[in-house]
Amino acid sequence: MNVWAIARDPASWGPDPLEFRPVRFLPGGLHESADVKGGDYELIPFGAGRRICAGLGWGLRMVTLMTATLVHAFDWSLVDGTTPEKLNMEEAYGQTLQRAVPLVVQPVPRLLSSAYTV
Repeated sequence: MNVWAIARDPASWGPDPLEFRPVRFLPGGLHESADVKGGDYELIPFGAGRRICAGLGWGLRMVTLMTATLVHAFDWSLVDGTTPEKLNMEEAYGQTLQRAVPLVVQPVPRLLSSAYTV
């Protein structure tokens, strides 16, 4: 199975398969019912079949948990007077897709530190 070709197939992903377009997975999008758990062979981030990633369930839960924890625990603000309109959203290609200019934010704890101790 050629995963590289599957991920770049215009028949599956539209005329711009290499563009980052999360709207593809929202309701009404091209892949709103995509299954990352190995049942949909157009999107297989964890592999499929006998060799599917053993950490699939744990990984999906941890991403959700860590995102929720960061959103709950902190108020986030841009630094150096940057506004959302002035952010550079260009991408740099490498092993993974990342921003050309790093996003610098300031986390400010929402609660006193004593609220997070057991």
